Amino acid sequence: MTVKALTHWIIYKGYKVRFRQRGQEEIAGTLTTPEGEVPFVYRVAAMQVRLPEQWITINEHGWELRRTAPKPPTGAQFPDDPSQKDN
Repeated sequence: MTVKALTHWIIYKGYKVRFRQRGQEEIAGTLTTPEGEVPFVYRVAAMQVRLPEQWITINEHGWELRRTAPKPPTGAQFPDDPSQKDN
């Protein structure tokens, strides 16, 4: 497990970090940004920083490759989704 890419990304962004949990596949903690504290989870194998509002894929140098909206949990119910309404 290496956090080198994550560390580079944090430095490039000018954030501070506090790690809460470190495992083989995931690292969780809190980033201190100019807007305040933001919880994050870093998926090591995917090189993906998961923030509440977006998921950011980075490369081995910490450069951002892609930003995406978080995916809802499988089976999530959305009131405005017509496929979820009773017939």
